[in-house]
Amino acid sequence: MRNTHPRTSRPHQRTAIMFGCAALLSLLVGESLAQTADQLRAPGAPKATVWIEPSVSVGATLSSNGNASSSNARSELMFDITPGVRAILNTPRVKGFVDYALSAQYHVDGNSGNRISNRLNANGTLEAWDQRAFVDLSGTISDQSISAFGPESNARLSDSNRSETSSFRISPFIRGSFGGLADYQVRYALQTLNTNTSIRSDSTSQVLSAHLGSRPVGQLLGWYFDASSQETDYTVGRDTRSDIARAGVIIAVNPQLNVTLSAGVETNDTITLQRESYNITGVGFEWRPSLQTSVSASAEDRYFGTGYNVALEHRTGRTIWRYVASRSASDSPTQTGSVSLGSVYDLLDALLDPAVTDPIVRDRLIRGQLFELGLPADAEVFQDFLSSSATLNQIQRLSVALSGIRSVVTFNITRGRTSRLDSLTTLGDDFDSNSEIDQKSWGVNYAHRLTPLTSFNAAYLDRKSTGSSGVNSKRQSISLGLSTRLARRTNGSVQLQFGRFNNTAGSYSDTAISGRINHRF
Repeated sequence: MRNTHPRTSRPHQRTAIMFGCAALLSLLVGESLAQTADQLRAPGAPKATVWIEPSVSVGATLSSNGNASSSNARSELMFDITPGVRAILNTPRVKGFVDYALSAQYHVDGNSGNRISNRLNANGTLEAWDQRAFVDLSGTISDQSISAFGPESNARLSDSNRSETSSFRISPFIRGSFGGLADYQVRYALQTLNTNTSIRSDSTSQVLSAHLGSRPVGQLLGWYFDASSQETDYTVGRDTRSDIARAGVIIAVNPQLNVTLSAGVETNDTITLQRESYNITGVGFEWRPSLQTSVSASAEDRYFGTGYNVALEHRTGRTIWRYVASRSASDSPTQTGSVSLGSVYDLLDALLDPAVTDPIVRDRLIRGQLFELGLPADAEVFQDFLSSSATLNQIQRLSVALSGIRSVVTFNITRGRTSRLDSLTTLGDDFDSNSEIDQKSWGVNYAHRLTPLTSFNAAYLDRKSTGSSGVNSKRQSISLGLSTRLARRTNGSVQLQFGRFNNTAGSYSDTAISGRINHRF
């Protein structure tokens, strides 16, 4: 039986991990700059690519219901200033990105407390030794919903259901090949997740994994063997351990289609107090009928039932269509785990001409389009929320982006079902009273360039969460905005938002208007 922790935390250990990972993320930028200086001094050497852009944003928001109340609505005026820095790294030894912003918020009417918040999206790979040893680094900091059913407000002026949550990961690994017959990789990963609220768990996970295999390049058959051991430590509830070993055969039906058959065994104590063993059997395929279309699907019989992953993508000259569906276990207190520069950013990146391969050029083109149209890099549609143990997540998501000469439209519809895998303990989160939580959401963003300097944008969001106990919440919002270029690297925007929220406890509406000036140095 694994250790069970009371509702306490270990701030010194976790703070050390966070600062250590943050320092390593800073190392990515420092190492890249050092390489740039060395290469510029070397005659005839290719130019290193490092792009760093500081920025600052100042704004004011006036809300008619800043305290998100159904019976005692009070207006709220908030001022904020947000300096930030973004770096794209593409040197021979360092590749990745860092996007960080620090926001200071002052609430004039005091309905919410003044606060300083952080936002970070960072991901990079450092080559440590001779194309053999590497280190992956990633980090995110963002506000997360504590409960799937808690109140929301326009511009998030009320922070009663929000908690700043940070996740950092460091993963050194070595890779190579045995005479071209087989590829190998051995990896260690340490990930920590911390949240500011005391009513949800923090976690630390350590994973040791190994891979050995051969892809069927020019041959009919390929093979692989994977093994991993993971330990997850929660500050609330039980620690868990999972060991997995699986082997598979890859069949190259033709150059566009691969079929995979796999089998293995896993041992864990996720759903039982004692460690139990389970067999794994799986099948999958990858099909690329053209450069514009890709389809992949896989299914496995696991300890929680059938797990699967489906991904479809089709691109045309002006559109991108994506569909993903998955059913999988997650050891993270948040349901999302990937690091990106934003959902809208990713769709525009997929629309960009693949012939533009330089990541810095691609980023500047995408950022310039977002800047001109007044679109956010990320448009949160699906509401992530915090849990205190491993969960079973079932998600379906359809994303579409259409790009015209002067307009961009993005559409996203998501359905999710989440349940707790560990039903043996009471942990104080939403799953104490709900065996399952269903979520449905859809949203659309539209932006149109009215003149070479001015753009109009509009967005609609509708999302609903329903628990098995009957508790529910629903959020609907509409926003309209204008954005105009004030100088070559400065723009100003005005946004009007209308929102309505209701849950089992009551309902309220909210109207907010905000103004903002953004400058990129």
